[in-house]
Amino acid sequence: KSRREARNFDTNSQYIFSGIPKEFDREEESSGLWHSILRELFKGNFSSPIREKLNNGGLTILDIGCGLGTWLFEMSSDFKECQYIGVDLTSKQFISNKPKNVNFVTADITKGLPFRDESIDFVHIRNLVFDLRDEQWDSVIQDCTRILKPGGFIEVTEAEINSRNIGPIMEKFARKFADMMKANNLKNITHHERNFPLGTWCNDFGSAFKTYNLETLRSTVTRFGSKDVDNHLNELIAECNYHRTYFIVRKFFAQKI
Repeated sequence: KSRREARNFDTNSQYIFSGIPKEFDREEESSGLWHSILRELFKGNFSSPIREKLNNGGLTILDIGCGLGTWLFEMSSDFKECQYIGVDLTSKQFISNKPKNVNFVTADITKGLPFRDESIDFVHIRNLVFDLRDEQWDSVIQDCTRILKPGGFIEVTEAEINSRNIGPIMEKFARKFADMMKANNLKNITHHERNFPLGTWCNDFGSAFKTYNLETLRSTVTRFGSKDVDNHLNELIAECNYHRTYFIVRKFFAQKI
């Protein structure tokens, strides 16, 4: 089995985001749903204060764990005068019909990023919850700091599950990322969080949320071997509505000085 398939949901896991259902795996982003949800939750494709520099052009942007390149393609369309690099473990998902200002690189980021010191203006990371253990996050953040130009930003977005109250997983997550960024002398550390309601109890969001919601819950029911999927799905939705279940999506960004 792959590392993702082998993972359980032990809250004492060595993975920093332990306790997250597989539905938040980066591979799910192929449908574009999760990308659309994150964009809506955070009102855009990035939160770091770099819009003016993007508009001016000339930046080099790195997307780590780029998958199909959905984020890259949107950014390359919005800010055409910048250069974009997507890096992932395999090239099987890379498409040949890509914008001229986008390039893909195959690399195992746990063994080092294949880029020169101080060569990247903005590093974007998301949905690596099933790929990196605690100590690997440490080395990846350190390597990202190495390749960042002075004044450049790193931005990390990940999701975790929370039911009704804040527990040790959430506290560990927030503390861990802040500590890693401080340890690498990153400054202006900023933390944003958004709630993702699970079930039908909240009507504040659009169709992407509803579709992803149902797919997530249906997959949960199916994974546990339910024979009456529709009935158990309805029961699960009712339970989520009763408890007002939600996920937390967290974003950290920081600047290299």
